[in-house]
Amino acid sequence: MIVRVLRATVRAGKVGAFNAVFRRQVDLLREQPGLLYVKLARRLQPDGSEDAILFEEWEDAAALYAWVGPNLAEPRLVPGAAELIDELIVAHYEALDKIDGGAVVAEVVERMPTEPDVFVDDAASEPGSRLRHGPG
Repeated sequence: MIVRVLRATVRAGKVGAFNAVFRRQVDLLREQPGLLYVKLARRLQPDGSEDAILFEEWEDAAALYAWVGPNLAEPRLVPGAAELIDELIVAHYEALDKIDGGAVVAEVVERMPTEPDVFVDDAASEPGSRLRHGPG
C-alpha cells in the first residue's frame, strides 16, 4: 500500500473557500478505484491561516498512478484549489503495517523522489496564480 500526503498552507481570508473546494476533492477521491482511505484535516493558526493535510491510502501503484498520472510529484487538484493555496507539499510513503504485492510497492518506491516536492505560489495575491515547483 502507498500513502500519499498533501500538506497545504492557506492564508487567512481563503480558508473557508479552500475547505469547500477541498471537500469536493475528497468526494472525487472517494470515487477512485483502489483508494482505501482518505482524510482531510486541518490545524488553524493564530493568524487565521490554516495548515491542511490530505491523507490518501492507495491499494497499489497502479491505482495511485491511475489517479495522479505519470508524475507523482505533481498534485492533482480540483478546479479552483490551486489559487487558494500558498504552499503545497506532496509526499509519498510506503505503508509498513501491511505489505501486499511487495514488487508493486518496490516499483513506486524506486520511482519516488527522495525529498517531498514543494509547490509555492509566488503570486498568491494575483488572481489566477499558478503553483510552481519551488525549492524543497
